Amino acid sequence: MKSLAEQIQEIIFIEEKKITTEKQLEEFQTLLTEIKKSGFIPKPNYTLPLVDTIGKTYYSSINKRD
Repeated sequence: MKSLAEQIQEIIFIEEKKITTEKQLEEFQTLLTEIKKSGFIPKPNYTLPLVDTIGKTYYSSINKRD
């Protein structure tokens, strides 16, 4: 069984495909922001390191060998 958040994300995906006019887009964006504020759509958790730390370990190990 799918969680409520997954069901809402599927509905959002389907509705985005149906949008044809500016007014519909504005209404959809308003609805989407209200849903996000209420907490039904969780913020994604990213586990990537900061940009300046990517490869830092590799380059540090190369410099130690020289």
